[in-house]
Amino acid sequence: MTRTEGLPFFDGIVAWSIDHPLPRLTRYLACTLLIVTVALLRSLFVTSLVPWLLFIPAILLIGLTLAEAPALYASVLAMALAAWSIGSPSVELWLTGPQWAGSFMFLLVAVGVSLLAGELRAGVRRTRQLATDLAERAAFLSGVLASSTDCIKVLDLGGNLTFMSEGGMKVMEIGDFNAVQGCPWPDFWQGDGNADAVAALAAARAGRPSHFVGKADTFAGTPKWWDVSVSPILGLDGAPDRILAVSRDTTELMVAQEQQRLLNGELGHRLKNVLALVQSIANQTFRKADSVELATAIFSERLVALGKATDILTATAWQKATLRDVATAGLTSIDGLQDRVTLDGPDIELGPQLALALTLALHELTTNACKYGALSNETGIVTIAWACEQDPDADERRFTFLWQEQGGPLVFPPTRQGFGSRMIERSLRSYFHGETSLEFHPAGVVFRIDAPLPKIGAVVGA
Repeated sequence: MTRTEGLPFFDGIVAWSIDHPLPRLTRYLACTLLIVTVALLRSLFVTSLVPWLLFIPAILLIGLTLAEAPALYASVLAMALAAWSIGSPSVELWLTGPQWAGSFMFLLVAVGVSLLAGELRAGVRRTRQLATDLAERAAFLSGVLASSTDCIKVLDLGGNLTFMSEGGMKVMEIGDFNAVQGCPWPDFWQGDGNADAVAALAAARAGRPSHFVGKADTFAGTPKWWDVSVSPILGLDGAPDRILAVSRDTTELMVAQEQQRLLNGELGHRLKNVLALVQSIANQTFRKADSVELATAIFSERLVALGKATDILTATAWQKATLRDVATAGLTSIDGLQDRVTLDGPDIELGPQLALALTLALHELTTNACKYGALSNETGIVTIAWACEQDPDADERRFTFLWQEQGGPLVFPPTRQGFGSRMIERSLRSYFHGETSLEFHPAGVVFRIDAPLPKIGAVVGA
C-alpha cells in the first residue's frame, strides 16, 4: 500500500524547527554538542572498525532540523573527531592508508547526506508555505462565495447541478445541497426562462458565454426574477469541461420597474386630467371676462392655486393630500391676512381629484372674500372648520365642511353666477358625492359641504 502521510514524530520535529528557527551561533553550538556526544558514545561502545557509523544519523538530523550549512560543519567535525579517536602517534600520518581512505569516503557520504537533508528541509518549508497559501486562498474563496448574494453554480455538460455556493443556497432557500444535486438546471425555470436556459447551455457547450433574464421560484417556492450569466469552464485541453451559471436576484428591480411603468401610466392619466382642468378654467375665465388683462390676471391666480395643490400631491406621488394642506394651498391670495383666518378640524386625507377641486374652490372663496367679503375691511374674519361625525340615520360617518365669513361689509347675492359659484355648487357636489351649498347672507358668505366620509377619504390615525 502506498503511504500518503508522513510520520507524525518526524513531521513534528521538522515543522517545529521551521517554525522556531534558532540563532546562528546557537545552531552551531548545538551541532558541536551533538557531534561531540556521538563521538564520546562511539569511543565507549563502538569498535574502531566502524568509527563513522553513528555520525550519519546525527548529521541527517542536523540537516533536517538546523539546515544545510550546520550539517556540512557537522560532517567535517565528525570526520575530525573520528580520525582523532582512531589515530595513533606511532603512525607517520596519524592514520593508516585505509583509515584515511575511510575518512574521506565518510566525508563524501556525510556531505551528500547534509545536502540531501537540507533539500528535504527546504522542500518541507516550501510545502508548508504552499499549504498555508492554499488554505488562505481556499478560506478567502469560501468567504467570498458565502458572502456573495449571487447564486453561483457549476453544472456538468448535461446541465445538471454539481456545485452551488453557500450564498447561492441562501438566496435560493436551500438548506441541503444534496436535495438538488444532480437536478437538471433548466427545470428550475418557468415559461420563456426554460427555453433561454436550454439555449444558454447549448452556447456554453459550444464555448460561448450568454446572458438572459428569467423567472424562477426558489426551492421554498418564493417567486423571483433572476439576471443570469452562463459561461463555459475550459478543461486542460481548452475545450468546455463544465459550465458556470451565475444568477443575481433582480426581483426588487423588476418590481420597481413595473411600478414605474404603472406610475408613468397613472401620471399620464392624471396629467390629462390636469390639462383638462386647466382648459376648463381657461374657458370659464376668458368666456365672460370684461377685459383680456383682467381675465389674464384671474387665470394666473387660479393657476397658482392649482400649482400649489399639485405640489402637495407630488410629495405623495399623487396618492393623497391632507385637508389642512389643501386649505393652506387654497389661501395663497391672503398674504398678510393669515391671522384673520381660522382653520379647525382633524387631519383628513383626500384623494387627488378632491384635493384639486377643493383647492380651487377655496381659492375662489378667498379671492371673493378679499375683494368684497370679510377680508376686504380691517375687522372681518373667516372661519374654516370641518368635522367627522357618526350619522344617526345610517351606519357611516359624515364629513362636514364650513366656510363662514363674519364682520365684513354687508353682503348682497350676485346678479350672475361666475366660475367660482358654478364650480362650488356643481363640481364639488360631484367630487364629494354629497351636498354643497353657497349662501350669501347679509352678515357674510357661508359655504357648506355634507358628504359621506368613506367617499372622500379617511381620518389620519383613526
